[in-house]
Amino acid sequence: MLDLTKLPELNNTHEYLIDNPDYSELYERLNMKDMEDYLIVYSYLHNVSEVANELINNNVEFSHHSCHLSDESYLLINIKQ
Repeated sequence: MLDLTKLPELNNTHEYLIDNPDYSELYERLNMKDMEDYLIVYSYLHNVSEVANELINNNVEFSHHSCHLSDESYLLINIKQ
């Protein structure tokens, strides 16, 4: 499991996917399981390039997605890695 205290950028910018209905409903439709295991970082609220850089430097897997609601994007991070 990720130790967020060792990832200050992520620790200061994340939200839980399960707490965001517009996004969690999207992943429910895609049959994604264990949504409570995922963090989400929005580009319209935070600098995702800084978060992505921190994740890459710490060998943390993540995915980058286009937002289905806007022209923005977001990162998904599995906290169980």
